[in-house]
Amino acid sequence: MSIIVQKFGGTSVGSTDRMKRVAGHIVKEKEKGNDVVVVVSAMANTTDTLVKLAGELSDYPGKREMDMLLATGEQVTISLLTMALEHRGMKAVSLTGRQAGIRTDAVFGNAKITSIDTGRIKEELSNGKIVVVAGFQGVTEEGELTTLGRGGSDTSAAALASALNADRCDIYTDVDGVYTSDPRVVPRAAKIDGLSYTDMLRFATMGANVLHPRAIKHAKEHGVPLIVRSSLKEGRGTVISGKVQRNDAIVGVALQEEISVLTIHGSDGGESLILYDLDSHHIETERIKHRQDLALIIKDQDVPLVKKIVSQYSQAYSTFDIREDLSKVCVIGSIQSSGEVKEKVTNVFHDYHIGKVSVWESSVGLSTIVDRSDVEKAARILHMHFGLDYIESKRAIL
Repeated sequence: MSIIVQKFGGTSVGSTDRMKRVAGHIVKEKEKGNDVVVVVSAMANTTDTLVKLAGELSDYPGKREMDMLLATGEQVTISLLTMALEHRGMKAVSLTGRQAGIRTDAVFGNAKITSIDTGRIKEELSNGKIVVVAGFQGVTEEGELTTLGRGGSDTSAAALASALNADRCDIYTDVDGVYTSDPRVVPRAAKIDGLSYTDMLRFATMGANVLHPRAIKHAKEHGVPLIVRSSLKEGRGTVISGKVQRNDAIVGVALQEEISVLTIHGSDGGESLILYDLDSHHIETERIKHRQDLALIIKDQDVPLVKKIVSQYSQAYSTFDIREDLSKVCVIGSIQSSGEVKEKVTNVFHDYHIGKVSVWESSVGLSTIVDRSDVEKAARILHMHFGLDYIESKRAIL
């Protein structure tokens, strides 16, 4: 008997009607004779509502208490979805992250999974039950509840699939697969049939919000195929595995709208403690070193904490400044000829009057920082100029 892990995001479980639809997906998989573990997010808008409530009580709510608060959203979903499954005559049980054996480190608000004890889940599966697990959360060795940060439910699902040696992990969302760019911004973006773990990791690292890099790394480490598919309509989705082969050098264009650049001036190599502290808080950064200056590309949501951390090491640099209202646009792929892609992007931006703040190449593609007002235009133009438009489907050899 195969183990299938299914993950449903907040939009997919955003109402009781949608939960009934989700229950249908789960029952269909169970009736194929498979053991099914389901991971869910909080219902759509629940997290935003909880954050707003906290903000009405405190300008700076503590991260531990925020984790206690935000984790309740997933607990509501697992209970309601389990009720929906039982109404359809299925045996099911809901488990919090702690009950599911998910252990994390103690970085509140952005914890990493350190281990999973699958004993309780396997016991429930052996009794014929569908197991519904709260995503986005876990517990420390000391018993403290934690949340996993952005994309936490995807990470929970991939980590559970890996720990259970599942046959695959289906990521159900409100889109029907991975596209060459965000189709809401780039109308001519094409759905991709299949991606390797490496290419999907490139997408995620460069800013695409379909899957979190941690989820992909868990799946890649244990060779668990991921399938990104729609919970609202039938379809094959996008298969992500180690068996996918692609011949395209450039596979897509990703964008992140809410980006800031914090530049540390006069660091002279003394920034190592700052970087260590940022890493210990699991803050994702891209770093550009130029002589004695270090630029950190960070998400807007991380700006307050990054400023606080950098300020604590004032002896390591002369000054720092921050520029906000920026966005990042990335050309994703295996760039072989150093400088050629960079020159093309620079020329295209010049021709279309898009001002760039910075351009740099890496092993996963080329990134550009632009004014936020130009980000959508830049994404559409790069998508066209790298030959990603006008393609009905991006076929892969599976």
